[in-house]
Amino acid sequence: MFLYCLFLVMSVFLGSQILAIETPIAQITLYRILALSSILILAWQVSHKDRNLLLVVPSVATRMLICFLTWWLIALTTGLWAESFKDWIQVFFLMTVGMSTITALYFWVDSKRQWMRLAQAMWFMMTCLVFWGLFEIISNVYLFADLSKLDKYGTFSAQPWTRIPITFFANQNDYATLLLAYLVLCSVLYYSSRRHWHRWTILFMFILSSFLIYQSGSRMSLICLFIFILMHFLRYYKFDLFEGKRLYLMIFVVIMAFIIPPVREKVFEVIYFGGPKAGLSGDTKRMNIWRNGLIYLTQTFGLGVGSGNIEYWAKVRPFWPTNEITNMHNWWLEILVSNGILSFLLYLWAYLGMLRRLKFLARLGQKVSRIQSDISFAFYSFLIIFILASITSANNMLIEWHWVFFALMISWVKIVDKDALRQDDEIKRRLTI
Repeated sequence: MFLYCLFLVMSVFLGSQILAIETPIAQITLYRILALSSILILAWQVSHKDRNLLLVVPSVATRMLICFLTWWLIALTTGLWAESFKDWIQVFFLMTVGMSTITALYFWVDSKRQWMRLAQAMWFMMTCLVFWGLFEIISNVYLFADLSKLDKYGTFSAQPWTRIPITFFANQNDYATLLLAYLVLCSVLYYSSRRHWHRWTILFMFILSSFLIYQSGSRMSLICLFIFILMHFLRYYKFDLFEGKRLYLMIFVVIMAFIIPPVREKVFEVIYFGGPKAGLSGDTKRMNIWRNGLIYLTQTFGLGVGSGNIEYWAKVRPFWPTNEITNMHNWWLEILVSNGILSFLLYLWAYLGMLRRLKFLARLGQKVSRIQSDISFAFYSFLIIFILASITSANNMLIEWHWVFFALMISWVKIVDKDALRQDDEIKRRLTI
């Protein structure tokens, strides 16, 4: 099944514009066909009691898988009260595709060697998107972008440095979020490689993708880039991020936020939410749509408005002024408002559990495996920055590579935990002999 997983992982980066068939509900792509077909294959394996399907019960990866599948079941039930059934079925379809990928990689990726091949394949496909973004900046040729929205002031032709990379994504923020995940894979391959030319190539791609994040103009992604680099820099110089010293960094950031006038003004701008519509800033409008979402949550008694129904509610039940903006741009509130409090708590519990497990694996260091520790720290740092990066993307539920990336991370933790259990069993057998 490894080859199947390989095609599954690589096909997601073709997007929904390349090799896609349009239907009234959703576009049919190679990735979606492979992901949904994996459900049938898994069902066949379960019915035939395939011994290769192993559920590593003590693993945090298993807990995260169960939480995600429970979240999927809750999203299914929200269709009973979703006011826009079309929006619900579109989002639930994409959620089903994502859950299928997570489940498939959990059961079918059995060894670190297989996992590393998948990581390399994902890195290769993302590298193609990096060069695609660079090509757009150099040539000013956009295949799928709506230049009337992207080039609002018509400066791309005369001022090349104003050009924004986007490839096939809906906006530059979604592309910048993918580049943040690409940095993680660059770190994974850098730590696991022993060849100097390979490391220099990866370092070059790391710098290039960092430049594209800057060029995208995504402020939150740029902040996440800085945090990601800072975390790895401090770890390289033996600064223990898991001890009390990190508290001083947080205090420093908070103090600087209120000392520097532009940052202080931005903080108060976000807090403010009244006044005429014409005078609302972009951040104020975004905060207002968040506040409206919390109102919708209380109106549904904490059950949520239903998957994909937030924008519908924002159109028919506006409260705070948003200048007709209906997209929340907040992954955490999207889960809370659309699928309810229980789904949000499940996701948060699984997310924090994965953070704690990766932190533990990252702290082991030389005691077990330096490479394993470094890879775990790369994923740990991604989960830290994803807390912020997920706010800048338009809709992570619709961003399919995000599900595949989480599937890769979950399968990594499962493999590590399985190997640890196997080693413990071998030690026990030796002691009993």
